Amino acid sequence: MGQNGTGKTTFIKLLAGLEAPLDGVKLPKLNVSYKPQTISPKFKGTVEELFMSKIQKLWMDPQFQSDVVRPLKVHELKDLKVQDLSGGELQRSAIVLALGKPADVYLLDEPSAFLDSEQRIICSKVIRRYILNFKRTCFMVEHDFIMAS
Repeated sequence: MGQNGTGKTTFIKLLAGLEAPLDGVKLPKLNVSYKPQTISPKFKGTVEELFMSKIQKLWMDPQFQSDVVRPLKVHELKDLKVQDLSGGELQRSAIVLALGKPADVYLLDEPSAFLDSEQRIICSKVIRRYILNFKRTCFMVEHDFIMAS
């Protein structure tokens, strides 16, 4: 269906506005926060500098810190250079960035990639709680059955 062969990923990219629909179909403009499947650390500064530049309001919010940042242990990464992060650290940071962007729809492509089993459980709980508390919609592509359920 899509270039990478996965219909679910193509659906996510369509909603995010990264791929055009077939046959000239018009999709409604959505306020979307998108976490891609592949994360490339291009930002040259620290994790905290990245968050301050992208999601400053929520990064500074105590509720966001306790509901999202601390359970994902991203506060421990704040002084590290983004380009020096491991795959799991990048993934957790990307999830914080995605949830930190105010949106009506959250599109998360494989949020459990590079996370160990304990981090996957915590991550799924954080995402679920956040989406339910703020009454938002989330589409998630996930291959880990435990994470998806």
